[in-house]
Parts: sequence; structure tokens; C-alpha cells
Amino acid sequence: MNQDLQADAKRKLTKMKWAATSLLVLAALLYALSKAQGWDYLSAFSEAAMIGALADWFAVVALFRHPLGMPIPHTAIVTKNKRSIANGLADFVVLQFLSAGAIKEKFGSFDAAAHIAEWLPKNRQRVAGYLGIAMEHGVKALDDRRIHDFIAEAARKRLQEIDLSGFFAGGLELLTQNGRHRKILYSGLNRFADYLEDPENAERVTAFIKGWSENAFVQSMIEPFVPSIRSAVANRLRAAAEDHENRLYAEFDALVENYISRLQEDPSLKEWLSEKKDALLHHPEFARQVESLWNQFRDWVVIDLSHPDSAISQRMVKMVMELEDHLAENEEFRSWINGQIQEALIKLANANKGQLGDLIREQLVRWEDRYMVGKLELYLGRDLQYIRINGTLVGGLFGLLIYTATKLALG
Repeated sequence: MNQDLQADAKRKLTKMKWAATSLLVLAALLYALSKAQGWDYLSAFSEAAMIGALADWFAVVALFRHPLGMPIPHTAIVTKNKRSIANGLADFVVLQFLSAGAIKEKFGSFDAAAHIAEWLPKNRQRVAGYLGIAMEHGVKALDDRRIHDFIAEAARKRLQEIDLSGFFAGGLELLTQNGRHRKILYSGLNRFADYLEDPENAERVTAFIKGWSENAFVQSMIEPFVPSIRSAVANRLRAAAEDHENRLYAEFDALVENYISRLQEDPSLKEWLSEKKDALLHHPEFARQVESLWNQFRDWVVIDLSHPDSAISQRMVKMVMELEDHLAENEEFRSWINGQIQEALIKLANANKGQLGDLIREQLVRWEDRYMVGKLELYLGRDLQYIRINGTLVGGLFGLLIYTATKLALG
């Protein structure tokens, strides 16, 4: 309770105390006056009203302190039973408000996913901005030598677990499905033919063909035929690429199948690949390359997010829009979100309700008696003063009824 509210509560409590006390004083004055004037009915009413007011005053005061400072048994109930009250309040809060049943009852009909779906379109840019800030802060926070070493070591361990021979064999098997590996040979033959026919490569090809012989005379005899040789070889290469039934494709199929078999069954090849992998992973350059990749990624994130037309920010916005569409169209997804929220709240309550109960107990027991009484009086005092007022009026009415019934009975 802030200071303004607390001051207002104190003023209202003081006002009610004066009202209850004034009513008691009024009843006392009426009793004195009625006795002096012989007004029996008013005397009976005012006498009973004073008794009711005093009895309820005693009861209200006895809750918090000893009436008139006298240590009467069963008074100052709150301060004497502070620990029991603390335990009871803690158990009440934990069992009634943090139980799985209470949470399900409270949130079972609450469609959190619908509220999220309604809220997101109005706050799309803000959410994307927060995600971008979190991402930038994350990569900056991880810019530490210990983090770099951790990333390198984690990457090394993950790669260490990979069976390279099995990995390559699986990749080649996937490549050979439906003869897709033949496209490699087809493309290679045509690329070689393109190289031979490219005028920019004419000098290099000519020098290569002339180099078949070291005799200058033979070279001079070959040179005029080089263009024809280049063209003939290129044509043969393209023809071979188009003829999928020729021996070249069959040999290529056999070569790939043999290599797959070796990768799967040849222990020496497996050991060789494993040794090469270990040598690479433990080479100092590996850690430097991992760190370099991380630094490049970090710099790209920071620089990109600093631009108004950031690609990352645009992607974040797109992700939020996709989430909006998914929430709007997919009832099963909304139900899943609501279930996850409810389950998370239950887990959170179960995990922390013991600590919350202990906190309530410790806090209440730690309070000084005067402080605790002051707080309770501030919250409950006005209603307790109404008890005094009601006791005065109801006591007076019952006193009047008893007196009247007695008169009637005695004639």
C-alpha cells in the first residue's frame, strides 16, 4: 500500500472509531437522561445499547491487544497466535490459489492464444524490434574468449562423433538414386568440351598439344592441326556425354559403387578418414577458423541490425506475421498454446509454492507485534468498527424488546 492510500485508510479508520465511540457516548447520555426523567423504555434501550457497545468494543480490542492494558486471558489473540496465523495464511494461499485445480479453473476458459493473436498485429514491429535487440545483445554478450573456446570445443566434439566413412557412403548412395550421379559425369564432359572450344583457352590448349613432343619440327607440323584436334576432341566429349549407354558411364557407375562399398567395408579407408578428421580437428587452425566464422557472424548481425532496412529485422517481422496467420487459422495450434501456458503455470506454481509459503510464514513471524497489529487494523479496522456500531444499535433494540416483553408478561 503506497503512502497516499495508507494515509487515506488511516483517516477513514479514525473516522469510524470516532463514530463508534460517539454512539457509545450518546447511548450513555440517553441512559442518564432517561433515568432522570423516568423514561423506562428509553432507559432499557440505552442501557442495552451501552452493554452491546462495550461488549463489542472489548471483542474488537481483544483481537489485537489487551483491553485497557490488562492481561485478560484469551485477549491479544493476533499477537499471541502470530505463528499459527502465519502458517494458516501460508497454507491457505498455497493450497487455495496455487493448486493445479485452482489454476485450471482460473485459466481453463481463458483463451490466451486468442488474445495473443489479437495483440500481435498491433504490436508486430515492437515484437520484431525486441527480438532484434535480444539477438544483438546475445551475440555481443557471447563475444568472449571463453565463449569462443567453448564453441570451438563443442564443434570439435560434435564433428568427432561423426562417422565420415558412413557419412560419405550415405551421401553417395543418395546421389546414385535414379542415376543422379551420372549428371556429374555429363556436366564434367560438357564443361571440358566448353573449355576446349573457348577462344580464350586456345593458346593454353595449343601449347599443351604441342607439348606432346619436344621436337621443334614435330611441333611445327602439329600446330596447323591443333584447331581440328580441339574441335574433334570437344565433339567426341559431347557425343560421349549424350550416349548414356557407352562404356564410360558404365565404368563410372562401377567406380562409384566400388567406392561406396569401400567406405562401408574397408577398415583401412575408414581408419585413414578417421585419422585425417582427427588431424584436422586438433589442428590449431581449426579453432581459429571457428572463431573467425563466429566473428563474421557477430559482425554481420550487429551491422545488419544497425541499418533501417535490416534483413534480420525484416525476417523477424515476417516470422511474427507467419505466427499471426498460424494463430488465426489453426485451432489445434491455439489449443496447444493454451495447454502449454496452463501446464507451465502449474509447473511454476508447484515448483515455487513451497518457497512462497515459507516466505509468507517468515515474513509474518518476523514482523513486530505492533507493526502486524497496525497493518491488520488498517485493513480490517473499518469493518470492525461497524461491528461496534451494530452492537450498540442491535443491543439497544434487543434490550428494548426484552423490557417490553417483560412488561407485557408481568402485566
